[in-house]
Order: sequence, then C-alpha cells, then structure tokens
Amino acid sequence: MKLCRLIYKSTATAEVVSNQSLRDIERVAVAANARAGITGLLMLSGDVFVQVLEGASREVTALFGKILGDRRHHLVELISVEPTDERYFRAWNMRLLDLYDLPGEKWAVLAAKDQGQDGGIVIPPDVHSIYALLFDARHLCLSTPWQAPGGDDPAHLVRSGAG
Repeated sequence: MKLCRLIYKSTATAEVVSNQSLRDIERVAVAANARAGITGLLMLSGDVFVQVLEGASREVTALFGKILGDRRHHLVELISVEPTDERYFRAWNMRLLDLYDLPGEKWAVLAAKDQGQDGGIVIPPDVHSIYALLFDARHLCLSTPWQAPGGDDPAHLVRSGAG
C-alpha cells in the first residue's frame, strides 16, 4: 500500500470557529479517519485552517475530494501532495489544534516564528514554512498535555484526537 501526505489550507466560515463546532468536526473526523486508516493534524489560526492528511493514496484523495465540497470553509488551496513511506502524524487519526487557544508558553514558541501584524500566528505562504509550523505544532502537542489554569475543562485549549 503506497502512502501519501497531503497538505491544504482554507478559510473557515464564521460559524465553524466556535469551540463546539470544532469539537464536533474533530469527533466525526477521528472516527471516519480511523476507519479509513488516515492520520493527521488540523490547525486553525483565526479563520485559516491548515491540515495535513496521511494514509493510503486512494483514501486520502477521496477524503480531499469531500473536503473540497465542504461548505464549512472556502478558498481551499492544495499546498502539497507527495508519496511517503513514513507518517509524521501517526499519533492521531485527527488532532485539532486552535492556535489562538494555546497556553502562553506554547503560543510564544510558534509566535516567535510566525507572528502576524495583528499579534496572531499566521499560516506561512510557502510549503517549507508550513511544514516547519506543522512540525513545531506536532512537537508541542506530543511534548506535554496541558491543562487550563485553575483546573478548568481543557477542552477549549487543545482538542486531542486518537493517539
């Protein structure tokens, strides 16, 4: 079975960026991706998504076809698709990471490299910088599970999928 890695970015519609909508997207994606043997990471920065999908070429391209027709976002831009022998995001069938909700020290690591004029973390324009951001985010997600200050429900911080 030949594996591939696909990266795209898109702009979310306004109703998608609520915490409940994001949790719903992740819950459905975790189950569907597990059935299809797909792994990956979905990041949101403001209203911009960037997602990496890994798995069998047929399943990944079929999923991307569904993504293209999903009305929860628009301006879908294919960044990269390539064959691979290794999954970089194998820990998760889907991990959803809202960059605006990262705790201070985690946010600072990413903002030091990709901070925009408005103070938010921007999705870079070129594929190599996007890969760097994805790898930094993967490292931050795998390094320590964080909690909200005061023991609040951490669901609004980082929404973890399988893995």
